Amino acid sequence: MPRALKILVVEDSPAMRQLMTLAVRKRPNVDVQEAADGLAALKLLAAAQFDLVFVDLNMPILDGMKLIKRMRESETTLGTPRVRVAVVTTESSQATEDQARALGADYFLRKPVSRRDIERVLAEAFPG
Repeated sequence: MPRALKILVVEDSPAMRQLMTLAVRKRPNVDVQEAADGLAALKLLAAAQFDLVFVDLNMPILDGMKLIKRMRESETTLGTPRVRVAVVTTESSQATEDQARALGADYFLRKPVSRRDIERVLAEAFPG
């Protein structure tokens, strides 16, 4: 059996984090971890290699844009494999999406996010 996909859900809203985690767990062979803010996410990312990170932009302590920037900088510095990033946000402006993509976001989802949105990202990121 292939190794489980490691997915991190970074979201400060407990209800939204639970919804996203449950949607991810519908896919077989996944290991899902959760973080309530960007700083907690950085600690998890330093301890393990993830395949995909869902990142909320508006969070306390360390917001999503800063988290993505730090992730991409550490990948370059440490030479670690590039983690796919899916932004999840209430921000609807094209400028916000452009900024997130410029920092290294691979996917951009606008809230409210449905289970189908999560499944689509997983299918695109990990076909088959």
